[in-house]
Amino acid sequence: MMIRGARITRLQRLARADSQPHFSLLFSLPGRHNMSTIAKEPYLLNVDEEASKRLNLQHEILSRMLGGNLIPEEVRERLKAVQGTCRTMSYDWPACKQVKYLKIAEVATGTGIWLYSIREELEKLDLKAELHGYDLHDNQFPPTDKREDVEFHTLDILDTAKCQEIGSIYHYVHARLLTAVLTKEEWKVAIDNCLEILKPGGFVHFEEIPFGELAIEKDGAPASGGVLEKLQASMKLLKRDLDCGYNIYNYLEGLDLWETSHRKIDLRACDDETKQMQNVNARLGLEEFITNAIARGPEALKRLGFESKEAALEKMAYLGKTPGTQAYFVFHSILARKPGGSFSMQVSTSSAMPNDDEIDETNDEDEEDPDPGLSGLNIDDDSKDPQNTEEPKYTFVVPRRARFQVSYTEFEPANNSDSK
Repeated sequence: MMIRGARITRLQRLARADSQPHFSLLFSLPGRHNMSTIAKEPYLLNVDEEASKRLNLQHEILSRMLGGNLIPEEVRERLKAVQGTCRTMSYDWPACKQVKYLKIAEVATGTGIWLYSIREELEKLDLKAELHGYDLHDNQFPPTDKREDVEFHTLDILDTAKCQEIGSIYHYVHARLLTAVLTKEEWKVAIDNCLEILKPGGFVHFEEIPFGELAIEKDGAPASGGVLEKLQASMKLLKRDLDCGYNIYNYLEGLDLWETSHRKIDLRACDDETKQMQNVNARLGLEEFITNAIARGPEALKRLGFESKEAALEKMAYLGKTPGTQAYFVFHSILARKPGGSFSMQVSTSSAMPNDDEIDETNDEDEEDPDPGLSGLNIDDDSKDPQNTEEPKYTFVVPRRARFQVSYTEFEPANNSDSK
């Protein structure tokens, strides 16, 4: 799948050039701890520096498909509302403008390329947030002195106890490209754990490229030489969910969450330059698949349909010699909001109902309650006059030992001394 012309030189440089530490993306590595005692199935793509560069290119492709807006509009509006509410409730307005009330997390963050990208979006929206990246291993995190105000932590998203320990502290939780890592059974655990660390009223956001919707075509016919089909068969053998986009949405829908949505973007509708970038990305990805199989030995090659190392190398060479082909995928963006996160008001008393002598009576002449539905209210006499068109004057009587409480689940008073 060679791409001709001057433009391909720039695309190849983008795919292979050395990049900043936080712009080499890598999703979760092999050897993850399963939710059971069974050893984790092997990861079929590479986890080296070249793979990170390819995934950097993939991030650029997805950003273009999203029009450069990585944060959905619903999430933006919610974050604005939360920050505005917290600032309004602050006692120190000048100082509170610098406090980071919002917290955003990414699961399987790799080197944090998504977090660093949304940081620019947040700045344009005048939103200040703590950004936390989680991954199983820390060997892809940027060096400590180059993390640029983004925090990184190790976490197995299948570790429910750890997620419960973290608690519901995030307004927005994002996860991308776990389709090659999680089995069908593990997806539900991962989704539940993402919701576990999400605040009431917050959004959880999954972005996936299901393997079942990958395609390499020429004139509408398959043109991968069988390599893509072998990759899909291998993923199915390892119990990966080839239709994870729809299944994630259906699972979230079954949880009765708020504002659940499912957006799909087909590369076929994108511009030619984005398609060309995907051709490079697909070729490099399939080369990783074959190289990984070769490194794992003859038995692994045979299970994946290659008779020998030479046969696998021949297929690899074939991938770069087929002009006129195009690699396609469908990008799924699934969004849901956790119930809650709104104002609540309650009146409570610290004792039993008050005695008669604890209530200030304003109308001793009335022996009958003018309206049983207005119990606890005092009504002036002239309100009973049929000729009186004015609204009756109600006086609310509250017991002396009553407590009036207003709470808001989103707001946590910030310590300005700890603000960043």
